Amino acid sequence: MIKLASRGAAIVVTGSALALVGGLVPAQAATSGWRIDTTIAVRGNANLLSSVTAVSPSDAWATGLVGKTSGSALPHTFIRHWNGKAWRPVPLPATIARQWARQDAFFSEVGASSARSVWVFGGLEGGYLRLSGGRWSLRRLPGAGSVSSGTILQIDAAKVFSGSNVWALGERTSVSGTQLVNAAYAAHYNGRKWVQVTVPGSFAITAVSAASSKEMWAVEGSVNIFGTSIFPGPTPPVVLHWTASTGWQDASPQPTLAKGDQLTSVVAEPNGDVWFGGSAKNTARGRTPLAAEWNGTSWSVKDLPMRATSAKWELGAMTPDGTGGIWALADNSQKGGIWRLHSGRWSQVRPAFGKRQWILLALALVPRTHSVWAVGAVLVGKSSSDGLIAVHGPLPR
Repeated sequence: MIKLASRGAAIVVTGSALALVGGLVPAQAATSGWRIDTTIAVRGNANLLSSVTAVSPSDAWATGLVGKTSGSALPHTFIRHWNGKAWRPVPLPATIARQWARQDAFFSEVGASSARSVWVFGGLEGGYLRLSGGRWSLRRLPGAGSVSSGTILQIDAAKVFSGSNVWALGERTSVSGTQLVNAAYAAHYNGRKWVQVTVPGSFAITAVSAASSKEMWAVEGSVNIFGTSIFPGPTPPVVLHWTASTGWQDASPQPTLAKGDQLTSVVAEPNGDVWFGGSAKNTARGRTPLAAEWNGTSWSVKDLPMRATSAKWELGAMTPDGTGGIWALADNSQKGGIWRLHSGRWSQVRPAFGKRQWILLALALVPRTHSVWAVGAVLVGKSSSDGLIAVHGPLPR
């Protein structure tokens, strides 16, 4: 029940942040660099996209939430599909939509292996949406409970390798008397059934990445929304490592972090390097984006080059750029930023998004290309936002 109160606070934070970072921007004519591909508006509502995945140049998926800018109605999930020409709305069957709404899936995680095989995670009772063979269904993960019984299962990260190799990770929380019992959560789908997998730790797994299905890296840390910690994590945060022979373990060695440093994101590169993103305290009593690299032998940790301010910046979603570098998103409570690692150096990139405030929350490299999708929100007026879908590189076709 204490967890529910925290989750309610997350919605309050989300609503106020949406009022700062939503909007409508004219389509950009450029064919390279970061620019807006489309915005998604539902009149009188705040819209935000929180997850994106790409299967091919003509197959990508994005999920988000839409909610009233006033009143007490809770936000609900919406889904978009890129077919190589446009981002099309994906309606759920009415019965499934109602059942999913009762799952309180405010921030969803989408993964796909094809245009007809999709997973959408995020239901607080362990529910997830499944598109298989062109039909949607609502299913449940192992270890799921119910909000009424005091058990919450929150999925914060997912990895889809194929239709028979899927991972869902996050945190399971239950109430025992007056005490909360927390545990890191992982489950694996082998094409026939889900199996809950042992993972060390009692905090949320916030991000996962893999260059192949043989090795994965994850972060056990704080769940943050727009620079605000909603679910505290371990101090210091923990890097997790998985192989088929070892299972999930604390990585050894761990990165050496200063007191107060956070890690919340990860990307595994094809060359074997693994990068983790987060934030560090700065001299202006704010936070600066931080990046930690594991090169297979040792760790290096650095603050990204940025003027110290009182704003609480954090390096969030990360993805390879298709050319040997990395794209990374940074955000604080009021606006977003984009960073790139290229030729061994981090630099901030200014996108062609117009003058309105914006924020990006998720990235996806389009396989076999140098193009990248990003999703978030852009400001409309003073109290509303439109979902934002941006692209870098040639428009995938």
